[in-house]
Amino acid sequence: MFLFLFRNFVNTFIQFKKPIIVAVNGPAIGLGASILPLCDVVWANEKAWFQTPYTTFGQSPDGCSSLTFPRIMGLASANEMLFSGRKLTAQEACAKGLVSQVFWPGTFTQEVMVRIKELVTCHSVVLEESKALVRNIMKVELEQANEKECEVLKKIWGSAQGMDSMLKYLQNRIDEF
Repeated sequence: MFLFLFRNFVNTFIQFKKPIIVAVNGPAIGLGASILPLCDVVWANEKAWFQTPYTTFGQSPDGCSSLTFPRIMGLASANEMLFSGRKLTAQEACAKGLVSQVFWPGTFTQEVMVRIKELVTCHSVVLEESKALVRNIMKVELEQANEKECEVLKKIWGSAQGMDSMLKYLQNRIDEF
């Protein structure tokens, strides 16, 4: 059941017709970082950071990151993020194409609101059609990547080794507190 909801959650980002605008004002970890390439514009606070520490807790990539990360940031950077959980600063994420623009913490909200107000004045049909032109080429590939990632997650979550990895990770987190 959970995997069904998870798959549908990611597919909603893939199939959503209107532009998805994201403002990251803190850490984006795991799925929170993985789905960013499925969004149309991503603004980040200078203090935000991005990490996909999947192997640390015995999980495989999700949110179509196995497809989108290599396309956006190149294979070596994607592997470093997906395999070793390398944390990216907002500036690094912007340089690698994961983030559109970075704003200073003191003016973050104001900068985001100015840009949102500009987008709201645009003709909605033009925005939707523009998004369709950019996204429709990849839609089937994204849906297939989501399906494959969910199949792998199901396999990992159903295995004794996968459960052990997750339990060890959670136990380490509890011990830290």
